[in-house]
Amino acid sequence: MPTPTRPRLARAGAPVIAALLALGLSACSDADIDDAAQQAKDAASEARSAIDDLKAQVDDAKAEADAAQQKIEDVKEQLGSLDESARAQADTAVADAQTAVQEAQTALEQAQAEGAAASQQALTDAQAQVADAQAELEAAKANAAGSAADSLDQLAQQLTTLGDKLETAAGS
Repeated sequence: MPTPTRPRLARAGAPVIAALLALGLSACSDADIDDAAQQAKDAASEARSAIDDLKAQVDDAKAEADAAQQKIEDVKEQLGSLDESARAQADTAVADAQTAVQEAQTALEQAQAEGAAASQQALTDAQAQVADAQAELEAAKANAAGSAADSLDQLAQQLTTLGDKLETAAGS
C-alpha cells in the first residue's frame, strides 16, 4: 500500500514556511513599523487639513453669496430713479444676478455636502453664470446714472468677488 506523499511534504514544508515567516517578520524592525505609523498619521493629518481648507473656502464663498444676495435687494431699491429703458435692462441684469447667486449658493451647499471634487461641475457652472451676470450688470451700468449706476457697479464688484471665491472653492 503506497503511502501518501502529500501529507509528508506538508509536514516537512510546515517548518520551512514557519521559518520564512519568522524571518520576514524579523526583517520589519520597530523603526520600520514606527515610520509606517508616522506616515499614516501624516497622511491623515494632511487629509484633515485639506478638508478643513475646503470647508473654509466654501464657507467664505457662501458668506460672499449671502452678501451678494443682500446687495441685490439694495440695488432693486435704487433702480426706481432710472428711465423706463434703462430700468428694464437693469431689472433683467439684477434678476440674472439673483439667479446666478442662487445657483452659486446651491453649488456651494453641494460642495459642502459632497466635497469639491464631486461638485466641481456645479461650481464651474455657477462661476460661469456669475461671470455672465456680472457682464450684464456692467452693460446695464453704462445706461444708468447716479446712485443706480453706483449700485449696479457695487453689485458687479460683489459678483467679481463671488466668482473668485467660487473658483477657489472649485480648485481651478
